[in-house]
Amino acid sequence: MKKLVTIIGARPQFIKASIVSKKIRDAGLKEIVIHTGQHYDINMSDVFFKELEMAEPDYRLDIGSGSHGEQTGRMLIEIEKALLKENPDLVLVYGDTNSTLAGALAASKLNIPVGHVEAGLRSFNRRMPEELNRLLTDHLSELLFVPTETAVKNLEREGITDNVHKIGDVMFDLALLIREMNEHRTDEILGKHGLTAGGYILVTIHRADNTDVEENLKNIWEALLQLAESYTIFFPAHPRTRKYLSQYGLISEKPPDNLILSEPISYVEMILLESGARLIITDSGGVQKESYFFRKPAVVARNETEWIELAEAGWTVLAGADTAKIVQTALALCAKGVQAEWKPFYGEGDASVKIVGFLDKF
Repeated sequence: MKKLVTIIGARPQFIKASIVSKKIRDAGLKEIVIHTGQHYDINMSDVFFKELEMAEPDYRLDIGSGSHGEQTGRMLIEIEKALLKENPDLVLVYGDTNSTLAGALAASKLNIPVGHVEAGLRSFNRRMPEELNRLLTDHLSELLFVPTETAVKNLEREGITDNVHKIGDVMFDLALLIREMNEHRTDEILGKHGLTAGGYILVTIHRADNTDVEENLKNIWEALLQLAESYTIFFPAHPRTRKYLSQYGLISEKPPDNLILSEPISYVEMILLESGARLIITDSGGVQKESYFFRKPAVVARNETEWIELAEAGWTVLAGADTAKIVQTALALCAKGVQAEWKPFYGEGDASVKIVGFLDKF
């Protein structure tokens, strides 16, 4: 392979691509990086390139926000222009965002092979834009890098069996590396936010099904208020989440001292805070996995999950946006922990090396 193009646009993709891109370049392969600008807030974008020591993108499309159709369409136009100019041997996409689908569509229309990192995930809820993005991207891809055996079986049910490679999870590679490199900073980072190890619940809420539905966000917020009576809650809020918390009047009065509403934090801080938490409440797919990497139980504020093996093993519990269920589940897990064995569902921390091996042979 002479040249590949990597397309990224959102925070989870910066994280996944950082370690794979390093291995790509270590192997002597030529990589061109296109940043769509889907996440454009400095705390959601530029800070990650610096912190993860990623090379500056070769293209910044600065697409920004918009409806799903508008955003994806604008990406498709601009990505196609870049691909026509670069003429790569393969396009590599990550995850399940609009940037993922736009990159896969643009490449496929130009007869450029697509590689999909984190293929085969299914929540089986087609109301989720992410489900449609990942489903369509998998069917457009010629190289599918899957993290788990569950993902392999999902693809088999859809008739996809060629060039499916179970390589583990690149986020596991990076999370372990980041923690090892920064463990000495744990007390400093926790202290900065007024936290002590094992003494707080970490919260992340950002999915449209929760933020854009007033009843759901109110229910989740009420659960956090109730939990704050027993535990410190640390909630670094996505910009969209904060906008809706304000719009629905949920933060018109100062939250209790035990409920700390923070600006978005860096990836290094997030890893250290996950590692030190007593429990995690989230609607993020990535954070569900990271909680498991660090052997922390998680309450998932959704009714389904792509990471079925974690729910089946009892490490994550689906609670939806149900106030009572979130509170009861969180209190039970804080008190008793998880009574289940930890298993290497996501590989041995060498997924990025395996991906580059397959790219090199392709």
